[in-house]
Amino acid sequence: MFRASWLLGFSLLLFAGTANATMRCGTALISLGDTAAVVREKCGSPDSSVDQVPVARINNGRRVNPVKVSLWVYGPRNGAFQHLKFIEDKLVKIDTRRD
Repeated sequence: MFRASWLLGFSLLLFAGTANATMRCGTALISLGDTAAVVREKCGSPDSSVDQVPVARINNGRRVNPVKVSLWVYGPRNGAFQHLKFIEDKLVKIDTRRD
C-alpha cells in the first residue's frame, strides 16, 4: 500500500514538472531546449520580444561570463499569453499566463 502511494505521488510530481515543458503552435509543438530559430519557424515571430544585453562584470577580480537572455511573448491566444525565455538562444522556460 505504501509503495503504491509513493509511486503515485512520484508520478504526479514528474507530471507537474513537465506540464509547461511544451507549447502548441497550430499543429506544431515546441519544447524546452529548442532553439530560437526552431521556435520562430514553428510559431512565427513573437507578438513582442525583449533582448537583455549581457553585461560583463568583474567579481572578486574574475570576469563573470555574460549570457544573452531573450524574452518572447505570444498572445493573447484564447485569453492567455505564452511567455518564453531563451538563454543563449535555447528555450529554457515556457510560462502561460492569463494577464
